Parts: sequence; C-alpha cells; structure tokens
Amino acid sequence: MKTLGISITQGHLSALLWEQSLFASKKHFHCKVPCREPYGGQEDAANLADEIRDRTGSRDLPPVVLSLPASWTFLRQIELPVADLPRAKKIHLSELEGGLPLEDEAILSDLLPSPPGQPGKFLAVAARREAVEKTVALFTGAGFRVDRVVTDHVSILSAFLSANALPGGIIVSTLSDIVVLRIEGGAVRWARQFPSAMASDAAGLAEEWRKLLLADPPHDGQLPVSVLGDAPAALARELADASAFHLREASDAPPLAYGAARVFSHPKGLGGFSLRTSAEAESELGRQKRRVRIAAIAAAVAAVSAVTSLEVAKWAQERKVAAVRAQIRKEFSEAVPGAKAAVQETAQIRGKIQSLRRQQKEMGIDPAGLSASLMKVSQALPPKENVVMKEISCDAGRIRLSGEAGDSQLVEKYRTALAASFGPEVNVTVQESRGVAKSGTIRFTILIEKGGAGRAS
Repeated sequence: MKTLGISITQGHLSALLWEQSLFASKKHFHCKVPCREPYGGQEDAANLADEIRDRTGSRDLPPVVLSLPASWTFLRQIELPVADLPRAKKIHLSELEGGLPLEDEAILSDLLPSPPGQPGKFLAVAARREAVEKTVALFTGAGFRVDRVVTDHVSILSAFLSANALPGGIIVSTLSDIVVLRIEGGAVRWARQFPSAMASDAAGLAEEWRKLLLADPPHDGQLPVSVLGDAPAALARELADASAFHLREASDAPPLAYGAARVFSHPKGLGGFSLRTSAEAESELGRQKRRVRIAAIAAAVAAVSAVTSLEVAKWAQERKVAAVRAQIRKEFSEAVPGAKAAVQETAQIRGKIQSLRRQQKEMGIDPAGLSASLMKVSQALPPKENVVMKEISCDAGRIRLSGEAGDSQLVEKYRTALAASFGPEVNVTVQESRGVAKSGTIRFTILIEKGGAGRAS
C-alpha cells in the first residue's frame, strides 16, 4: 500500500511517497515545490501533482494524507466524563462550542489520546471547517485523492513514533510555526504553539518558554528536550543541551511530509486522528443522478431466483409445484412491491427481468460482476460489531457504501477488510467519516473503484 504524505508550509508544498507491506516498509521519493501563494494555490498543487507523476511514471496518484499548518488550528486541553477515546471523540465537540473564536457549526476537530494517569483529559486540535474543505477541494482539483486530513502536531508525533524515538519530555518543532509538545508516557500531556514570526522576539519567546516550564515543573531535574528543525536563536541558551531529531529511514526527507505519510502505521499512538471533511462528498453530488440504486439490482436478483425456482419445479410433482408457486408469490411481492400478482406471476417476473436487462445494457452494468462484488461487501462486514449499512450505490464499476459505525476504528477495520477482499487492483477509500451527535455513532462513506494499489482511512 502506497501513501502520499503532503505538508503545507508558508513557502513550500512537500510530498513523500511511502510504501507499507507485510514484507517491506520504504520511502520511494520525496519532493518539494515553491508556492506562488503564501500557503499554496491551485497552480502550486498542480505543479506538485505533475512532479509526483513524473517521479512515479503514472497518471494515477496514490491516496493522500494532508498535514495542515499549526497556525490554522486551535489547541484546547479538555476534561471529559469518559476515559476511553472513542466515546470522548463523540462528545468532545460540546466542550469546544462557545470556547473557540469560531461559530459552532464551523468547527472541525479531533482528539489525541490522553496520557497515562490522566483519564478523561485530552488534547483537542480544531480547525475552521471552511479552511479545511477549501484546502481539500484545492488538492482534489489538482488530481489528488485526499484520504485523511491531519495537522502538523500529528505529523510531528508520527515522525517520532516511526523512528521509535518519542521522548518523555518536550518536543520543540520550528519546521513551520513554533510547536511545543509535552510528552508523557507516549502521549501528549499539553501543547502550545506560537507564530514563526515570534522567533525574532527574543525576550517574548524566552518569557513564554519560562512560563511553560513553570506551569509543568519536572519531577526529577531538567526535562529532556528534542528539537525538530533549527532551534530559535531566542532560546539558544535554554536549548543548549537539547538533542536534535533526525529521521533514520529517510534522513533527507521533509519530516512533516514523512510523518503524514506514516500516520496509518500508528493507529493507537495517534488515536486515529482525522479532521473530518465533507468536501469530497460534496464533489460527488453532480454524479448522483447517474448512479443505479442497489434496490433495483436486489429486485432483479430476487426475480431471477424466483424464475429459476419455477423452471426447476416444472420437473417435480404437482404437490411440489404448488409449494414453489406459493414461494414465488411471496418472493415476487417482496422483489416488486406494488405489482399485482394474481395468476401471471412468471409473466410479470419475466417482463420485469427483460426491462431490468435493457436498463443494465444501456448503463453498462455487469450483473454477475456486481453480484460477486456485493458478496465481498457483505462478507467484509466485521462480525458482531456495530456497523450498519444504510445505502449502496454503483456507477460504471464504482461502488459507494454509506452507513454508520460505533467508532472510527470500526470504519477503518471495515475498510481494511474490503481492501483485502477486493485485492490490490482495487482502491478502497473512506470519503467521509463524521460523528452523529444524536446517535453517538460515526457516519461514513466508503468508495470502491478500480485503480492502482491504494488505501484509505
């Protein structure tokens, strides 16, 4: 499975292609393009897409994990009445509403796991919905398939986790803005961020640094500090003993793009973090009229089954024929609701089948292939898990599944099972995954389509 990690900074767009399999884990390449606009525009995204296509030699781009700059986000430490992360994700928005400089409906957010010994305390990372969806639409317009949206905080953690070097102490990153993460027990205890322009304010930055240390005094001596990027000159004395972080597997790669590409390798450490967006779903509205609803296919399958049963029953005794005809009446009434099934059930069924076959021929549908695909969709459902299918639709070889699941981990589990069932020649991506406040579930949309090796979350 190949994943593109893309990071957005004020002057560049960086990308790294990572491949993960059962037998290998490696970097294919990384690249960087300058931005004509401060954080990149349509032309910059298109230039990055062209650069990646040149490197891969293919017009198809792997799924993307997009890392948003820290300056686009808001950090909040929240305490919830639940300790487990899945339930906390479902209810945490109520704690953020009214506490951010955003309208409640404009908030997109997710949580990072709480540190050991602090159940119910989480770090929420939020962003403006419009900014996230606009960025997703920008990259989608350039030909990318955005699989997941994270933030630089998550990419930093992912880079450290991938290097097996997540410290117990403080991480200072200056790769985009100045991000400070306090790590305890493999999780984030607290986080702060400052604009990159503050690096030139020596007195102000040093004062903020001292406040951070006083707010969280070390238990036994000085806390160890790891620096990702260049240490700010304003903190030269404070960070004199800090250790510099270097990537082991990709020493010359952009760390934020590397971390974004590796987020799927650390579902537990990152808590499945994802800023959910409906931008991809919105882009599909124009194609909904061309989709064939699965209800019509189900009716056709039921009708064909009824006719087959009738043809076999002709060779049986009259008593068996009568039983089969009774069964046909039942199946016909279920397959074709509203139709009159008096004494000409078979004639009506054949007429329905002929009409459906004409529609299938006009639309280019392969009923046999679709039936096999539906079987795979059904068999991939996690047994005894809270996953409910609401709708299935198909369009020229593409299948879209819509439903609800108990949490985001179940959505990823179902996506993984679908990918294994359909094989490497088929892309299985999560287009939408968002919480439903009333039911406390996750509403998801999964797209299955032919293509190169891909993945989603």
